[in-house]
Amino acid sequence: MGDLPPITRMLRAWRKARDPKAVPGLTARYGTRRRKGLTQAEVAYLAGVTEGWYSRLERGVPDGYSDEFLDSLVRILGLDDAQRTHLFLEVTGREPAPRCRPDANTIDPVVSHIVHSLPWPAYTYDPRWDIRVFNKAAARDFPWMLHGVNVMIWALTYPEARFQLIDWEETWAKPMASQLRIAWRTNPHDPRLAEVVQHIKDADPVAGRILEHDVTTVTHPDGDRRRLYLPHQDEEVEVEFVAFSRLGNNIRLMVVMPADIAQHAKEAMPSTIASVLDGTPETPASA
Repeated sequence: MGDLPPITRMLRAWRKARDPKAVPGLTARYGTRRRKGLTQAEVAYLAGVTEGWYSRLERGVPDGYSDEFLDSLVRILGLDDAQRTHLFLEVTGREPAPRCRPDANTIDPVVSHIVHSLPWPAYTYDPRWDIRVFNKAAARDFPWMLHGVNVMIWALTYPEARFQLIDWEETWAKPMASQLRIAWRTNPHDPRLAEVVQHIKDADPVAGRILEHDVTTVTHPDGDRRRLYLPHQDEEVEVEFVAFSRLGNNIRLMVVMPADIAQHAKEAMPSTIASVLDGTPETPASA
């Protein structure tokens, strides 16, 4: 063991320590296990590479390992910032680029307070789908948010997203690509939006084809129900998206509610008219 390259010892230790239940969809698809740890094949699949390619890295074979590939391992293995830095130093000889963090001046404190007060996953994002604020529930269910990833880039190009999001192409990719396509054509001179679109086209041919040629037309996901896998849950989950936009600064708020809770709220909530008493201020008494 002592003769093994440092990268081999590190990756093996991180891989064996990873709780399979923490990887969305892994135990739901393949069953629970008594021991922790991911296989090389599982790590490779989630990273979107062949097992042989990942094995070369773990054996310490030098090759052109991209930053995107190394950061996919960071997410899959649940590495912290120190471990991420160590991984990059061993593989590339340099420190990784800093994670993307929102400018504090772009964070709406009022909406941020709302986000952190909600019991369900919630986050804010700008018109380019760069996340601004997310709460603890969102970090728990969507740990990729901890890495400063754009919503569209994650959903449309990351291999682990296709593992987590059920019926990825029809239910997730096509509606989301439609939203992005409409936003891009409405704002063709927005440099960040153009950057997100180009990144998706360059990163993944399937997502690029959908973005360029699909005719699905969706302007927003508000009220949509979709299925996915969540960490530490062995069955698929259905959620409903509840979206808001603040008029003053165009920051969007997304709440991801369990579909059964959303449905119960709809059924339990009386209509506005039924709940207003006759003759209340600004409401004339019934004739």
